[in-house]
Formats: sequence, structure tokens, C-alpha cells
Amino acid sequence: MRIHNSSLLLLALLMAACSPALYQPASKVTYSKYDVKPGTGVSSMQTMLAPYAANVNQTMNTVIGSLAQPLEKKMPESSLGFFMTDAYLYQAEKVFGQKVDLAFMNNGGIRINSLPAGKITVGSIYELMPFDNLLVLLELNGSQLQALMDHIATRGGWPVSGGTYKVVNKKAVDIKVNNAALSPSGKYVIAISDYIANGGDDCVMLKNIPQVNKGYLQRDALIDYVKEKCASGQPLPHPVMNRLQTEEAP
Repeated sequence: MRIHNSSLLLLALLMAACSPALYQPASKVTYSKYDVKPGTGVSSMQTMLAPYAANVNQTMNTVIGSLAQPLEKKMPESSLGFFMTDAYLYQAEKVFGQKVDLAFMNNGGIRINSLPAGKITVGSIYELMPFDNLLVLLELNGSQLQALMDHIATRGGWPVSGGTYKVVNKKAVDIKVNNAALSPSGKYVIAISDYIANGGDDCVMLKNIPQVNKGYLQRDALIDYVKEKCASGQPLPHPVMNRLQTEEAP
């Protein structure tokens, strides 16, 4: 997973700009003892970075919408996870210009436990999704989709949009896509992160499946979705629940 860190990126760019030459390490290194006083150089560095930090802070504090009630990361039903998959499904159809059947979000990629009621800022979305993961499309046949969902079931279930399913004894059963039962011979387009599509979270069954990739960040999908849904000034609609059930067979 690629972690976004504005301050470190800014510092790296500034240091690179000041060092255009490429130097090779010497074959022999000698060391000298230097006394470094606390605070030396810190104030000048802070002064240099201050305008950039102010710009980053202004961007992160930009309000893009609001919530009437909190969204929470829970298992098996996660209102926070369902918000994310709803955004991925909706934005994928717009950006990729085609019908998308399902969208998934792995629980490990949800990096905060809740979004509180009230204002949603750009910074809130960066905290929720700090990784520079891309939203990609995969076309799976029914057997491949069943294999993916069986794997998801071993994780206790992941948030999904476009369908419903049950987890029984770590198997995915009663899978419905667009209110129809999963067909082994069917074809299904799913929206998912490039991290998972490339085999992350042990999803090795996806590694050799061709990806449709437009360089669209999952984080941008969340931001764009909130902006559009809250453009009228209304709070973000609360996600519909009852998409995933877990039970133990007798």
C-alpha cells in the first residue's frame, strides 16, 4: 500500500531541488565528531516550509460535505465500509463509463474506526484512506467471483455494494448480484483497489485477471462522491444496511 504523507513528500522535493548533482559514495568513509546544539537549523527549516504547510492545512480543512449521523467500522455490517463501497460503485460507473456490478472494500484498508457526525473535510477522507491505491475494474466469471467471495468469507466478510451475501462457516453463500442469484456461467464487473487486484490480502485468485485502470485514486472517488451527494447542502445519505449476514451452520 502506498502511504500519502504531504509533509515528507514536500521535504523530499525541497531537498531534491537543492541537490541536482548525482554523487557516488566514496570507497572509504571517515567520521568526525561534531557538536550539534538543540534547535540548530530548526527555525530556518520551519520558516522555509511554513507557506507550504499553510497551503496543505488549508486544503485538508476544506469542508466537502456533512454527516447527520456517524459512520462506523464494524463487523460484519459496517456503515463506514458501505459508504466507501457505495462511493466506489457510483464513481466507477461514471469514470469508467460502464455498468459495474459490485464494489468491495477490504476491512484492513479502512484506517479509522469512524467518521463522526458533522462536517466532512478533505483531511477526514485522507485519514480514512491514506493509501494512494487506485480504483480498478475486473471482469470475473461466476466461478472466479465465488472464489473471491469465499476468500472474503474467511476474513469474516468485507463491505460490498451491488449485492448481498451470507457467511456460513467461513464460506460465502446465498450470493446475490443486482438481486439475482450468482450464476457460475455469468460475467461480473467488480470495482476494487489495485492493491487487492494485484494479490494483496492473499487475493491470489485475482492476480492474472486483466485490469481496467484509469489512474483514478480510491481517495478521489470518496471525495468526489461526498461533494456530489452533498452539493445541495444536505447531509450524506446513510448507507443501506443488511448486505451481509454471518451465521454458524448447525
